Amino acid sequence: MTRDSGSVFIESMVAAAIVTLSLAAMYRTVEESAHNSRVIAEKREAMLIAQSHLATVGSVIPVAQGNTGGIEGAYAWSVAIAPDSDTNASDAGQLWQVTVAVRPAEGGNDLVTLRSLALGPAG
Repeated sequence: MTRDSGSVFIESMVAAAIVTLSLAAMYRTVEESAHNSRVIAEKREAMLIAQSHLATVGSVIPVAQGNTGGIEGAYAWSVAIAPDSDTNASDAGQLWQVTVAVRPAEGGNDLVTLRSLALGPAG
């Protein structure tokens, strides 16, 4: 065995360590990217559910003070309607503050909260 064979072995070990570190960094990046994609997909679906239920206020959900909610797929949604405190009722009706929130059905924080105003009968 010559002296060069020892240095070749050390060089190959260093190269293997560099490759291992590179692969570990790439794995971490791919893992974070997959997690971020899942979070974005959840928020996108929650936003669609919230927009859908906000659109039903006035036609399916009456514009009157109260709360309603339900489960849609893996998400729980709620619609809260209350008189808008910044305006007074007029001959045209009352402005009502509508809040739609969507969260995971198994619990947790709201993924999406939408707020809007709806014109309805005076409270």
